[in-house]
Amino acid sequence: MSEVTLVSAEQFTNLVQKVVASRGFKTSDQNTAGYRATFAMRHGLANSDLLETSLAGLDANISAPKLLVESKDSLIYDALGQPALVQIEAAFKHAVDNGIKEIRMHKTACGAFAVPAIAHYLETQGANDQSVCIYFNNLEGSIRRFDLSPQGHLLGLLQPRERDVAWNEVRITIGPPPADCKPVASTADIAAYRASSDSKGISVRANLWTRMQELAKKYEQSQA
Repeated sequence: MSEVTLVSAEQFTNLVQKVVASRGFKTSDQNTAGYRATFAMRHGLANSDLLETSLAGLDANISAPKLLVESKDSLIYDALGQPALVQIEAAFKHAVDNGIKEIRMHKTACGAFAVPAIAHYLETQGANDQSVCIYFNNLEGSIRRFDLSPQGHLLGLLQPRERDVAWNEVRITIGPPPADCKPVASTADIAAYRASSDSKGISVRANLWTRMQELAKKYEQSQA
């Protein structure tokens, strides 16, 4: 078993921000990535493997996903390979503002990081008092659905009975959640994981944490 390092949420956020900065992203994207990564790791939505994959896939040359199709019912985007650690929120806002109930984001990665993105939007701006479901695939290839309340509260992680999301796709639906899913983690499970993270620290694979520190140090030296 790989050794792990336990760090505070503040330490974790700051280091992720520095790593993202080293990839050439602007300050707002650094802050977004730091928030989403910390939220996901703190609540058990992501692990070190997902974080490593996402950080490695970030591309500062991709400024926004490309809109492919827009109808009264759905939006389809091409994320151009950009992980969900950044962006996505503008696409969700466009859907909410225009009463569109579904977003499909093709060619993205690490879809679990879309959960904190949408949770934050619901908490701060809302979606006309509607709940939201986020569908994505985990690194093992299993499809998952995360339900959010209209206020952005985490309601649970589920496994849909039918597969209708591609391996590199995130699907977001606005409105009442369907019932065709098997529970994976309840609200209580998520709260317990968060409490453990808050009391003991966020668990990060030790060699990944070391590499992140090295990237941050090189970036800081380059800016001196």
